[in-house]
Amino acid sequence: MNCDGCHGGGGTGWAGPSLVDGRWRYGGSDGALFQSIYYGRPRGMPAYGGIMSPGAIWKVIAYIQAQPVPATVPTQSWIAEPAQKSH
Repeated sequence: MNCDGCHGGGGTGWAGPSLVDGRWRYGGSDGALFQSIYYGRPRGMPAYGGIMSPGAIWKVIAYIQAQPVPATVPTQSWIAEPAQKSH
């Protein structure tokens, strides 16, 4: 309910990063996810430690870890364009 506002439906990413593409800025272990949810992270991830019980946070982590990686993940690829020759 709170996650999809930033992480998009199905956790595939929106204003916040994808939760299902296997790439984690702060680590994807259960403990790292708990730290991110409980204490929050810079640049937008609020702390839910005072809002959700630790048990509820662990249930969210189990849900995130159980999600399949989608066939297409909406992420950007930054490929440099070849330099144009000037005549």
